Amino acid sequence: MSDATTSKPADMATATPPVGRRVYASGTLRKIIFSLVFLLLLPFFVSLGPMLYARLSQGQWVGTTGLIILSAGFLCIMALLVIELVSSIRARVVLGEKAVRIRLPQSRGVMSLFSYRTFDVPYDEIEAVEVRREVYGGSLAPVIMKGARVCLKDGSHIKLGYINERNVDPAFPYVEIGERIAARANVPLIDVGDVRRSAFKKTFGVRASLDEQDVLTEADVAAVNRRHNHVIMVLVGVLVILVSLGVFSSHDSDIGHASLFSMFGIGSAGQ
Repeated sequence: MSDATTSKPADMATATPPVGRRVYASGTLRKIIFSLVFLLLLPFFVSLGPMLYARLSQGQWVGTTGLIILSAGFLCIMALLVIELVSSIRARVVLGEKAVRIRLPQSRGVMSLFSYRTFDVPYDEIEAVEVRREVYGGSLAPVIMKGARVCLKDGSHIKLGYINERNVDPAFPYVEIGERIAARANVPLIDVGDVRRSAFKKTFGVRASLDEQDVLTEADVAAVNRRHNHVIMVLVGVLVILVSLGVFSSHDSDIGHASLFSMFGIGSAGQ
């Protein structure tokens, strides 16, 4: 992009590059937690299939719609959990004295499960490291992610990953990793700027169109952050309202939280 600017000399490895081996990887505790959560939820997730089949095969539609919605939500949760579990096991970056070993997915979303690759890159083959912010979600639920990639002298590049600047993963701070690689390779750290990207295209590896490469201004970024905050507040408010309606609409039920209402003389639970 023509608007890309090279960082100041202070951000480049003009002094002696750092020495010693540095490893970025998930800790043992993180792997154990994700594994346990996955194993605990797996039986419940697997049971949803037979439950739906039994209801649909017998023509029982009462409550089936809610079960379908629950299954869809559970599927999304399990997909995210699998992505994080695989990442905690496979993802790894090792900064050596003469080369960097990168084992990271080169795609995003569900496709990342099938795109892990291992690169052993000598520092003298690196031309630059690029960082940029990408805006997803348009006006509905805009989100800003900041990513980094390693540019090689043969014209190819290796994607490091993306972070939410408000919630950086301590195991894989990709921008920091890119900065350290640039310092060890003594190459420029290039800030490409802020661009709009389609979450759908990014997830499935579709090349960005020309209008998605327009660099955003600081005012655009601030507006995106404001819209994101507003959307989150609206979603939280809607969730609270729905939960409240669900609780009070079932106070006459003979199961669950209905007994709490009967303790305070509300409704006729169990009658």
